[in-house]
Amino acid sequence: MSQLVRSPPRTIEAMPSFAGVDLDRVKKELDRFVVEAEPENGSGNGVITMTSYAKCGRPRAIELVERLRPILDALYPDWRGENAPRRNFEFAPERDAAMRLIARIESYEEIQDMLGSQGHSPQLSAAGLHADVWGAAVTQWSTGHRHEAVLAAAKAVNSLLQVKLGRRDVSEAKLVREGFSDKGPTKGKPRLRFPQIDDDQTRESTRQGAMDFGAGCFEGIRNPVGHLPNAELDLSEQDGLERLAALSLLARWVDQAELEVAAE
Repeated sequence: MSQLVRSPPRTIEAMPSFAGVDLDRVKKELDRFVVEAEPENGSGNGVITMTSYAKCGRPRAIELVERLRPILDALYPDWRGENAPRRNFEFAPERDAAMRLIARIESYEEIQDMLGSQGHSPQLSAAGLHADVWGAAVTQWSTGHRHEAVLAAAKAVNSLLQVKLGRRDVSEAKLVREGFSDKGPTKGKPRLRFPQIDDDQTRESTRQGAMDFGAGCFEGIRNPVGHLPNAELDLSEQDGLERLAALSLLARWVDQAELEVAAE
């Protein structure tokens, strides 16, 4: 005899987009930073230096940049990777990113109008992926290391699965197969089930699909990025996002599954 251990539901983060955003206030915030943090050459008193400083002074620039970064993270997730640091100006990446985002906001409606239906096609937002997946990937992704970002995300899903099942003796594809196995739970080997699905055939199909898909994610996504050098697996942004999306779906299924344990 077995029993189900129900997990509390996890919230799904809203996907960021310009929809619903107060673009006027955002643009004012961006403009203020660009103007006040304009670089100013540090030469003076007969001393010539190549270093530039923010016109508003460093304390004020730090205050402004701490307000700016959450906006950039939400509306321009790749800003860190696309705006390189400069040795002679501390706030160059943020200022360049702010100017780019201003240009996108100002041209947004015109570009959408020019693109027609193509401009309104669904878009996948990385920040809307499962929190564990994007949380693990974002640091590497933001610096352009997509290969490492996908690997970190896969490791995060493995950890999520290990915690859910309370097992550290196996991992990845083998753990997925054991966790979603059609066999009943035994001591130390709980199973993942979808009792919330009423139809027997659909419930069994979902279990089987989650098992096969999960094993495929680890064997077809995690293993190549973990074993092949970057030069042999050069991931484009689209390639990387598709892999992260697959891992995100697996993570959500793990969240949704109920834990079935052997009766004591």
